[in-house]
Order: sequence, then structure tokens, then C-alpha cells
Amino acid sequence: MIRLYDTIEPNVIDEELLKLAVEEQGPQEAAGQVAKQEGINFKDVRSLQLDFQNILRIDNLWQFVSLTKLQLDNNIIEKIDGLESLVNLVWLDLSFNNIESIEGLDTLVNLEDLSLFSNRIAKMDAMDSLVKLQVFSIGNNMLDNLLNVSVHDSCQCFISRMTFLLKKRYLNLSKQVLNCWWSCEMIQPFWRAI
Repeated sequence: MIRLYDTIEPNVIDEELLKLAVEEQGPQEAAGQVAKQEGINFKDVRSLQLDFQNILRIDNLWQFVSLTKLQLDNNIIEKIDGLESLVNLVWLDLSFNNIESIEGLDTLVNLEDLSLFSNRIAKMDAMDSLVKLQVFSIGNNMLDNLLNVSVHDSCQCFISRMTFLLKKRYLNLSKQVLNCWWSCEMIQPFWRAI
């Protein structure tokens, strides 16, 4: 199977790409000129937009320790990793990539808004540490049932495995086809109980 990124030259997150992004998104006019002359320390950057860059792998972000918002949507990222040092991250957009599993989010305990919309995710897992998560977008993926809980599991198991969603304000499952009748029947009473 030919994938879209087979015909596109993958990009890497290197020093040059990061400096360019920080300069473009940083202060403008007089303050921007001073920042260009003196340089912007990556550890002071709070928001970074790296969308539409054909990025294949998340890398070299360890210096951005103050980052609260990271936009990596519309790339060709296959795996969530390289985010360990971004513990202050509150908002993360990884939508429209090629991610197959949810991983590498354990240290992002301050995350409130996570978008994984339109990837290749087949299983929701490894999200127990995201206790502050308020908005979670997982629609248009390859989930055939929520959390891959089988028909034979009890309702208690379903609810206990959804504990990371208990205090969420918004869950986006749009364009997500759930093939398991059990998950579809259980989600409505589950959300009413919250």
C-alpha cells in the first residue's frame, strides 16, 4: 500500500526548524527585532506551532520546558514520543497524523486538551495519568469499540477503564464507527451518570 508520506519528503524537527518557527510565531515589530538579535531561549517559549511540516517523528523538543501549547497536527507522525520533558503542556494537538497507538503521554499530567482526531488509533489505552484532561478528541480513528472492551466484559469493567474520562467536559467521537453494540448501548447511560 502506498501511503501519502511515501511521496512526500519527511521533515525532522531540528534546530533550524525550531528557530524558524519560534521567530515566526514570536514577538513582532521592535520586540521581534530585539528577539532576533538576542535570540529566543527555547526554555521560555510557551506556545509552538509545527503543523503542516511533514514531520515524521517528534524529536528535539526537550528544551521547551515551559511549553503549555503544542500544535503538531497535519503531519505524518507515526508514534507519540519525545514529549517527556514537556510536563507543563496543557494543550496538545496531534490530529491528522498516522499515529496507531496512544503512548508517551505519561509525564503530561497537566494536559487539559488533547486532540488525536483522524489518526489510525485502534485502541485507547495508557491515559490514566491524564487526570486533568477536560477535552479529548479521538474521532475518525480505527476504534471498533471503546477501549477495546469485549462484549464479555462487565459494565463495571467498562466504567472503570473509562475513569480518565469521568471529569471530562467534552469528548469528540465524531466520524468514529463503533462496531460493538455493547459499547454503543453502554456509553449513553455512562455519560448520563456523570
